Amino acid sequence: MEKTVSINGMTVVTVDENKKVKNIQFLPDDEMAPVLEVGSHSYGSLQQLSNGAFDYVATKRPQRAHSILLRKAAHGRISATRDEAYQLTLKIFKREGLDVRETLTREALDLINNVMF
Repeated sequence: MEKTVSINGMTVVTVDENKKVKNIQFLPDDEMAPVLEVGSHSYGSLQQLSNGAFDYVATKRPQRAHSILLRKAAHGRISATRDEAYQLTLKIFKREGLDVRETLTREALDLINNVMF
């Protein structure tokens, strides 16, 4: 069963210097029973207060790595990063029972020697 609820009130929108929405509030003229208590979205949090007011607060998105994979190996990778650097990542689990020195050295040299810089 669908039900439409009309609410009279005032909306307050807060933006930052880049004109991105940071906070939205809806303040109803009359108190009412809450329709929504707490909800969330990947870009912010929405809640309805006990007096019927809605409040939305934007959250920052996590920074992504923005690196470009150049070559991959069994235990690592070499990438070009956004800040114009090269990043070599190697990872060997202890449970693999490998000779760590020999494996890291071999894979690092293999990655470095087979990438066009």
